[in-house]
Amino acid sequence: MEFWLWIIGYAVGMTYLVWGFVVSFQIVLAMSGAKWALRWIKSRYRYKTLYIEVLVFYPMILLGYLFLELLPHYIFGVKRLTSFDMDTLFKRLFEE
Repeated sequence: MEFWLWIIGYAVGMTYLVWGFVVSFQIVLAMSGAKWALRWIKSRYRYKTLYIEVLVFYPMILLGYLFLELLPHYIFGVKRLTSFDMDTLFKRLFEE
């Protein structure tokens, strides 16, 4: 029985990491204004489902923001730094 608990735990953990990477990557790109990321989110999510996924994957979104926005800004001197603002993202996506 213990073997199957390890397998199930591993599967749940890997699913969280992989899907969290996909969601965080798309959210950070949408925050920076990538039109294809905005279209991808609009075509696959309603407001409520995106809100739930943002709550579930918030730590992954913060890591994605760190690696895609903050580190390039401070290490490589990228001029434009996108602000981490979920309210603006949700307004841009769902208020039309």
